Amino acid sequence: MQKLKLFLSILSCVLILILPLFSDEFSDTLSITWEKTKEPFFNKYNPYGSGARALGMGEAFTAIADDASAIYYNPAGIPQLDHNELYWTGSSYHRNSPYTNFATLVLSLGGQYFGVSYFKPYHPSGRWPDKIKIPKIIGPSTLFSDSLYPDQDLIIPDGTYENWYGDLEPSWQEFLSEKYRKYINLPFQENQILVTYATPLTADKSFMFGLNVKYLFTDADAKKVLGDNFDAWAWGLDLGFLYKLRIIEHLKDLNIGIMLRDVSGSMKRYKTGVEKPLFFTSSLGISIRTTELIEKEITSFSFDWDSVNDPAVLQNEKNRLKFGFEQWFLDSHFAIRGGLVNFMYPGPWRFSLGVSARYWLGIDYAYLRAIPFDQKAENEGESHWFSVYWIWGVQKKKLPTPDVFAAVEPISFAPKNGETVIFKLNAYSKARIDRWALNILDKNNNLVKTYVDIGIPPSQIVWNGTDNKYQLLPDGEYTFIFEATDKLGSSSSTPVQVIKIYTPVSEAKDKTAFEQLKRLLNQIKDRDLAEDNAAKTLAEKNIATLKKSKEKPTPVPPPGPQEVSSYLAPGQATGISPRQISPAAGSTGSINIIGFPNIESGLIRSAYITTTSDGLRTFNMEYATENTMPKYVLQEMALMVKSIAENLGYSINQIGINSIYGGNNNLSLNVPVTQAQNFAKGIISLEQMLRGASVTLNGESIYPNF
Repeated sequence: MQKLKLFLSILSCVLILILPLFSDEFSDTLSITWEKTKEPFFNKYNPYGSGARALGMGEAFTAIADDASAIYYNPAGIPQLDHNELYWTGSSYHRNSPYTNFATLVLSLGGQYFGVSYFKPYHPSGRWPDKIKIPKIIGPSTLFSDSLYPDQDLIIPDGTYENWYGDLEPSWQEFLSEKYRKYINLPFQENQILVTYATPLTADKSFMFGLNVKYLFTDADAKKVLGDNFDAWAWGLDLGFLYKLRIIEHLKDLNIGIMLRDVSGSMKRYKTGVEKPLFFTSSLGISIRTTELIEKEITSFSFDWDSVNDPAVLQNEKNRLKFGFEQWFLDSHFAIRGGLVNFMYPGPWRFSLGVSARYWLGIDYAYLRAIPFDQKAENEGESHWFSVYWIWGVQKKKLPTPDVFAAVEPISFAPKNGETVIFKLNAYSKARIDRWALNILDKNNNLVKTYVDIGIPPSQIVWNGTDNKYQLLPDGEYTFIFEATDKLGSSSSTPVQVIKIYTPVSEAKDKTAFEQLKRLLNQIKDRDLAEDNAAKTLAEKNIATLKKSKEKPTPVPPPGPQEVSSYLAPGQATGISPRQISPAAGSTGSINIIGFPNIESGLIRSAYITTTSDGLRTFNMEYATENTMPKYVLQEMALMVKSIAENLGYSINQIGINSIYGGNNNLSLNVPVTQAQNFAKGIISLEQMLRGASVTLNGESIYPNF
């Protein structure tokens, strides 16, 4: 029992001696005035970032931002992922073992992107304060086991010291820097929980937007060191924008990114109630990359400029420049990268190197080291960073296809008569047109004519009906297809369309056709004459019968109305009396009419003569043609009018022809017979004949223009 009491007494004495010494260590450090030193917690300017890949590129990542770490660097880049991602980053800084620096889950939901993240930023020591003021003597060093000189007393006199780091004795510098890092600028001061939303603002994802809503709170280790006076919470809002400009001529993407960190937000301390706004930091990033729509072996060069508007930060520390390079290999499964950071004040540059391996599971590694350029510069220790991420739900990217249009006017033409057609073309793509082709094929799908070139196609191409050897093609039906390919390798083509080469044949080239029409007209004449003779014979017989009946004593009642109509002579009908006939008897096979190869006797619907009550006699003819152009149909009808006028053997007043073409279109021509005869004799031209004729298209009067 006595031994226990003795042990407790000795332990109490040791604690009484040791505790004040540690208390003095803390109070001595806090009593020093450090020039331009921010109070701890929140908004420490530019801590290390959230991903090994970005760190390996010198954190020049604002305009790239195409993995889950974009939540920290620029949330507007999240829509580039097109997949879901679970992401984790750790480092070798904390007690020589990796710690959770950044963890996030990013989900793509119907074109909208959401993320939930935890971030524990590591704050590098940065530039040492130039001037310090020590109000009292600090020492002895034997109180501190980690001193450079544990067996000697370290006495730092009171006073003001300019440029203390580099000018003071090494033992003093070691002592002050260690206490500054331990009690003033702690490596870990805060934790963040972020909720992220991002969306593309354009359909092609050329302009994107993202935001973070953040909750910040004091890190547990910092609270233990600093006490309750520095325990606080804060909220913040980040905004990000990313614009992608495709420079297709050089197969590059120019990305411009803007990150506005803590554009709104404030901090409040629990114990004291002190509330302050968070200071605003902005980043502008530019990157030139090989467009991933063409190649997956992506090369990136990036540049970032960070700026902070915190008044507590020295003017020459308000800016920071970052440079990065990255190259992917093997279908974007492996990558190497490097980066530099210029802190814009006398001090070290930080350089970094990194590698990646990526499949459905990815691993990034980065090595960071400061390059001293001045003896007063702080030499940051080397660090190793790792990121591990799992990718699932990958959506295949759909390349945009060009918009193409092609039409021909007219749809049939006669090259042998010197006629041409015009192809009207148009092709457009946001990726710009690389090449195009207009192909013309015959009925057997053999390519007979092609127009091909690079760049944007002309708006019109004139075709004279020749093939690739500049020989006139035979009459018939042809098809054409127009296609275009953009600089991303995506192609589009128009539907197959039809064009006809059709050559009208003059009347002198086919006498058989006119003989056939002459026989047809004579048949109409013979039947009409036979009907007239029959009517005349019947009338004479009725008159003779009537005379005999009058000689008898018994009166005979006059004939009724039906009998009176039987006495009407030809040409005296009260209405229209059509007399329709069929094609000439004895004809076999297809017989060309009027010398046009596409008009056959089998296509003549009807041919007849009508007589109206006022004695107007009209020769009517209706036929169907395979021609689709009103111009040529009218020429066919004009030649028919000419042939009819030459071959009619009896009197009529006008000639009417109705043509059915193109399926259900009707073109009608009514010509006074005198006009037709003058046209047949060559006294007037076709145009002059048409001026005195009536032309209707589908029931509407038109004036043909040749």
